[in-house]
Amino acid sequence: MKVFKHLVLAGMIAATPAATTQTAMADSLFEDLGGMTKIERITSRLLDLTFTDPRTAPQFKQTKRDRLEKLLNDQFCELTGGPCKYKGVNMKKSHIKLGITEREFNAMVEQLQAAMDAEDVPYHTQNRFLALLAPMKRDIVER
Repeated sequence: MKVFKHLVLAGMIAATPAATTQTAMADSLFEDLGGMTKIERITSRLLDLTFTDPRTAPQFKQTKRDRLEKLLNDQFCELTGGPCKYKGVNMKKSHIKLGITEREFNAMVEQLQAAMDAEDVPYHTQNRFLALLAPMKRDIVER
């Protein structure tokens, strides 16, 4: 049920003007998540789950985990108002022709929630973070 609530909230927020919503959502979110140290732990836990879960692991067989972890850390940091700069390509370009399904995408959202739960990130902070990530779905899911 918790996953459903997150996805519904993320979907509602994705329908609002992106720039205004993202700026408002990012205000102090970096600190609320616990800063860079906690973002790095969340990302590491997320990738532990993603690389081993049979729903998502096949998509990551050819992925260099260290590189992905660095890119995600930078992306999450920048997106939440932290001092980092994401230097990777945009989501559409980086996911083109991977054939990512909605099922795979939703599984990774669940994994991110589990990683945040393990780091004791409060529910409302998780929702704020997921709301920033939600608009990326349209650039990631292909089928």
